Amino acid sequence: MKVQVIFGVLMCAIACMGQESVPEEIMEDERRFEERAMNPAVDKVKPNILPFYKRTCCPRRNGMSINLATGTFSGSVEGVSSPTFQAQKSTKAKCRYMTTLRANFQNLTRCLYDWHQGGCVSFPMCKRRMLRIDMFLGEDRKGYMFNVGDSQSNNGWGGDSGHTKHDAEIFGYYPTIRGYKSDFCKSEKSTWANTLLKPGVRRVTIFAANNYARITNDNGFEVKGCHKCAFALNGQDPDDRANTLYMAFNRVIAASNRRGVGVCTVRIRWECPDCERSIFPFPLDVKAAGNE
Repeated sequence: MKVQVIFGVLMCAIACMGQESVPEEIMEDERRFEERAMNPAVDKVKPNILPFYKRTCCPRRNGMSINLATGTFSGSVEGVSSPTFQAQKSTKAKCRYMTTLRANFQNLTRCLYDWHQGGCVSFPMCKRRMLRIDMFLGEDRKGYMFNVGDSQSNNGWGGDSGHTKHDAEIFGYYPTIRGYKSDFCKSEKSTWANTLLKPGVRRVTIFAANNYARITNDNGFEVKGCHKCAFALNGQDPDDRANTLYMAFNRVIAASNRRGVGVCTVRIRWECPDCERSIFPFPLDVKAAGNE
């Protein structure tokens, strides 16, 4: 009986991996990357002809850099909109531009939903299922520095004017990062004091996925976890079939009058198992904020 149970679990795992996920044991190694680079014809082969372990897991367009000192951006990311900029004329801070944009997530298959603790995506997966947001901070910091949420009406402090119950959000109000669960768990909120404080903190990274968030900074802070009332990015909201995550920098998502300064550069990509090699033509280091 025990052997049958173990065999059944193994078969389910193999089925899941064959659909979408690529575990570390069968990820493409450097040799396969080099073979692909040396033989462009491989990319012309229909994807369903290649063995699943040789298919490209990460989206082809997967690197965007946003400069909030100049109000410009470069690169693109599949499923992520181009940023919209707005200059702040009332401040002389170097990084005075505000911007908003959004990302659309792909649903999990039924098999992957069961595999991921009932839908919590807590580690990198193929395609558009975990978004990485790197923020590089400048010297001038105040007010609303960033806002990430699953409601287009998120405006900080857990509010979205009652437009939807799916309104989880994370936002930075200098010098603190705060997190609010959706209206289904309205009383649950978190405060992480001084996690944006200068001069020690120069970089903050958020990993966002269905029912999951992870926040880190370059000063040793890290918090992560699964929660049923975290970001709803797997078809939970009947009014948002695109599974949209909204992002705002140097302001909140819905209200441009709630603004701030401090984020100078933002870099965005999907976090996938085969994206370990940098897709950016520049290093992801803390010097970037001062150089741009």
